[in-house]
Amino acid sequence: MSNISIYAIATILAIHTIINCLTSTVGQYVYRYYLEIYPNSSNYTVTNAYHAFYVVDVNTNETSTCSHKNISRDGDAQTWAQQSSAELFFWTSLVSSCPVIIMTYVLGLYTPQLGKRVVLLIPMLGSTIQLILWLLIIYFRLSELWWYTAAFINGLSGAGGVISLTLTLIITENTPENERSSRFVRFGAMQTAIAAIATLTIGYYISWRGFNDLYWMALTLQILAIVIVLRFLKGLDNHVDERTHLLSSSSNDEVTVVEPVNWRNFLKVFTVLHSNQRSKKKRISLFLTLFANGFFTLGSACFAPLLFYLLNAPFCWTSKDIGKFSALNALTSAFLSLLGMNILTYFGVIDVTICAISHVFFFASALLVAFARYDWQLFLSLLLNAFSGYQGTLTTSMMSKWLSSYEQNNAFTLVTEINTIITTFGTAFFNWLYAHTVIYQRNLVLLIAAGLSVIPFILNICLFIVTRKMPDDDVLSTDKIESEPFHSENNTLPHADDAAYLIIPSQSLTTTVQTPSSERYQSDPTYDNQTQHIMNPTNNDLGIL
Repeated sequence: MSNISIYAIATILAIHTIINCLTSTVGQYVYRYYLEIYPNSSNYTVTNAYHAFYVVDVNTNETSTCSHKNISRDGDAQTWAQQSSAELFFWTSLVSSCPVIIMTYVLGLYTPQLGKRVVLLIPMLGSTIQLILWLLIIYFRLSELWWYTAAFINGLSGAGGVISLTLTLIITENTPENERSSRFVRFGAMQTAIAAIATLTIGYYISWRGFNDLYWMALTLQILAIVIVLRFLKGLDNHVDERTHLLSSSSNDEVTVVEPVNWRNFLKVFTVLHSNQRSKKKRISLFLTLFANGFFTLGSACFAPLLFYLLNAPFCWTSKDIGKFSALNALTSAFLSLLGMNILTYFGVIDVTICAISHVFFFASALLVAFARYDWQLFLSLLLNAFSGYQGTLTTSMMSKWLSSYEQNNAFTLVTEINTIITTFGTAFFNWLYAHTVIYQRNLVLLIAAGLSVIPFILNICLFIVTRKMPDDDVLSTDKIESEPFHSENNTLPHADDAAYLIIPSQSLTTTVQTPSSERYQSDPTYDNQTQHIMNPTNNDLGIL
């Protein structure tokens, strides 16, 4: 265990949380910017008959909601701003997607050569450059090309996902094993409290001072975080074996020695689930779980344009409204998801059933948001949202039942990479789709999210049938599973790199749960009797923090 102050780690984590809240407002800024520069009618005309009818309908029946909020009632202006904003975010997501996917894996794989402190500094420096470019764009009204440049640089540094993953490993290595659960719970509670206060305060601050100060604050905090890393994390890598990388595991005083990084190890990540030594039913269970999680992640990515959806009629939300909604989302997600998990496990509900139930809530939440006409309906969706993210939190613990201990690191790295790919490209695609369908059917992406949730629901039903028929000797013993701790995207601190994910209703904001698995083990003989740390992913890149 390295001699690193836990207070320094907590400070970095708190700063990282506030920075994410500040930078998540960029979507609002972009929308307001396009709304201000909307071209006049001589330069922007509506030629489609359906579009013309739709705009008239919006102007007469919906945009009256916007008048008392000092927001333009011009349907054409709102539609154009929606399209332009979503189009910009489509290209920025696309530009950053490939670099962030590659660098997330590379930085994790080559941590022994670089050291965790360097790996932590690289995305912080990338974020600093991105913030500087944002300020230059705002003050000098630079072209959209600079937005793409900023996104590419941030993606090339690994973005917030690498920060969250590295902080998780640092916390794990600097905490005695018997105290890790409580420490992660405290840090999760701290993140939730900070996020709730920050998002609520930011909403009112935007109404008072605008957006510019927020990015100056974010830049200042990012520089402060870099100074803290340089000053207080000097001895971070002194105890680490040079062959141990970020995606491996260690105990309190021992370092797990892994093979040197090479292309063979790289390929093992993508072939780990294909094993002739594993029974057919185990392979089926693994792939069903993997595909269910993949479709859940894709459905979550459908909510990427949600910010623009809420800024549009009939809601026409202001920064205050979004701040209140985000703060309430943070609190309800953290509390209700934990409460729901404890209730379900108390009654002996097994993991696969919990996942199936969560997809029902996902389906209902997506439909409620899609057909909402009033603010209270959106706030009601938060109650459903709190119980909709269990697939992401339980995926790795479910897969561990059918994996040998030496396979877990590679398998969970594969899950991380798949989630990253789906999230980044899914975010880009659904922003693009929203930009091209907002004229005709602005809730199309939400309807797609509801439809996609049916697929993992069916897959979990199939998994339930398979596991019920699986003989006891097909299940790995508890000792074999617990012989090596693991890290995955579901064991990392949540993060967000996309503005829309600040208010995505399909995932819990941040929850760290110590699940009483013994009760589920009694109900399901296929469950390994292990205590889990359930942390909401990122998808998104995608939760808030």
